[in-house]
Amino acid sequence: MWTESKNPKKAPTDYKYRSATVDLASGKITVEEKPCRDMEDFLGGIGRVFKVLSRYDVPDPYAPSAPLVLELGCFTGGLVMTGLRAFFGGYSPLKSTRKGAPSAMWSAGSDKFGVKMACAGMDEVLFLGRSPKPVMLVVRSEAPGGPPALALADAASLLGKDTHEKIMALKGRYADAHFAVIGPPGENWKANRMAGIALSSVNHLESGDCKPRFCGRGGFGGVMGSKNLLAVVAQAPDDKTAVSEVVKEANKVIARGAASKPYRDPYKAEGLGGTWRNIAGLHPLGCLPERNFWAPGNQDAAQLYRASFEKPYVVKDESCYKCGIACHKNIYDRPAGEAAEGRKAKKGRFRVKFDYEPLDLLTANCGVYGAEESLELVELGDRLGYDAISLGATLSYAMEWNDRHPERPALEGLRYGDAQKMMALMRKAAAGQCEELGQGCMRLALQCGDLSFAMQGKGLEYPAYLPETNPGYPWALAGGHMSMRTFLLLILDGQKTDIDYWERAVMNGIYYTRDDMIGTCKFAGVPDKNVVDSLNDMYGLSATDEDVKGAIRRTYLRGRLLEKKVGYTDEEYDIPARVYEKTNPNVKMPSFITREFMAELKKRVERNWDELTEKEGVKVPA
Repeated sequence: MWTESKNPKKAPTDYKYRSATVDLASGKITVEEKPCRDMEDFLGGIGRVFKVLSRYDVPDPYAPSAPLVLELGCFTGGLVMTGLRAFFGGYSPLKSTRKGAPSAMWSAGSDKFGVKMACAGMDEVLFLGRSPKPVMLVVRSEAPGGPPALALADAASLLGKDTHEKIMALKGRYADAHFAVIGPPGENWKANRMAGIALSSVNHLESGDCKPRFCGRGGFGGVMGSKNLLAVVAQAPDDKTAVSEVVKEANKVIARGAASKPYRDPYKAEGLGGTWRNIAGLHPLGCLPERNFWAPGNQDAAQLYRASFEKPYVVKDESCYKCGIACHKNIYDRPAGEAAEGRKAKKGRFRVKFDYEPLDLLTANCGVYGAEESLELVELGDRLGYDAISLGATLSYAMEWNDRHPERPALEGLRYGDAQKMMALMRKAAAGQCEELGQGCMRLALQCGDLSFAMQGKGLEYPAYLPETNPGYPWALAGGHMSMRTFLLLILDGQKTDIDYWERAVMNGIYYTRDDMIGTCKFAGVPDKNVVDSLNDMYGLSATDEDVKGAIRRTYLRGRLLEKKVGYTDEEYDIPARVYEKTNPNVKMPSFITREFMAELKKRVERNWDELTEKEGVKVPA
């Protein structure tokens, strides 16, 4: 974004952003300079995503006319630490009504792809149509900040390669660039609704190891594939603008402050070890999803604690571009004779990066606990380019179904603990030969005839947090934890179970999407004051915290109206019926979510949203 205003005190509406429309059918590319009409346009990210999507009626997410939009936030590529994120938005092939109407959502990914897009001077790219042949979009600039040159290039040589192979092939062709690519499930989109988009990382390109980041949720890799778009290349020199004192202070808080402490390793200001720590934290409470979100109350999951991997392997904390948190926990083989641990140890062959969600949902949640099998499952998911959350919850549904109905097996009779068959089915689905898996959890459950233990909401699979601990799931717009901050509250905030508390929690949970506008990482937990101070310092604004929160509210309400527009019913704003029908005695938390509780919570929350929508004047085209 940039401004031509000479006024030292600027308004968001003084700024412009650069938007490209790529018609893949004709190959025509149009670049426009657009004014920021409000705070949503200025902050960017999903603030613009939902505005773009509201202009389209989409009965089929794979239709050539269906939009796919790539957005950056106002901090993406900037100077604020973790301001790295890029956002893909569209009508999801996975998140949809039970009648099949796709719904609007987004997916976010980090590291340097978003930075390179910003350095090329591009803020927004809208993809429409379907190319007659496999192509990639190349966005390049000779100078930081643009102007960009955009062109479509032949991508036939990338067909059939996995995400790592595509990224490394592109690295060999484009110097000083970063990449967004799809894997085989995205290419075989007709049989895969859970294909993600892999983003290259600095560590990935420098080491040659498979270390991508993912815009994983919602199946947008398949939407990309349906347009015959295999990759996006962003090539530009880095912006080397000096960091101001205001932003330096924000970066200090991000790197070593209380909010990022859970994601740092202990040697970094007493960090708690990253998302992997959730395995050891939730398992003793019976709150770790195992065997399709049903904790068995035994010690099997202790094999997946980080401590269990430290001696047989080497675990290194590594980071995204210019991030001091280093939340990545990358696992390497231990060289013969190496006795040191962690950052002091020499490392052997790279194996995989463990984050909590892929680790739990592809292992314990599927009854797999062996170290080698866990490494292989997570690595295969990364290389194929699957959303590990949707993949794990779909596999575990089939496993529970087969336990209940061995006479009518799903997914070739897949059973808990069978890692080899899981991997065979993953490869088969990626090749377009197992739509039963690739369709996702909700559609598999509708096919089988029992939604009660399908761990999904509005068609999108749950993250690795039990629904009996989170009544806020129904109001998440784009995934049950990253777009609604009610997960873990029962555990971390005093085990409160009263309806007033949860009504407030849901209404406040939407502010977690702030980072999905501005482009910073949620793990940074940037304090609101530092966000506002940095905005004002970098852009010459006089914005307030309420200005930012107002934009977040309006964006959420716009997304909610788009959900209502496609026809979600009251019944679909709910949690799985198993929560009401059966209490797991191994969950060491209050059991409080009844049908009556949810009905009252739904009545209150929906009334609140309706009133707020009218008050804020938010509308979408009919």
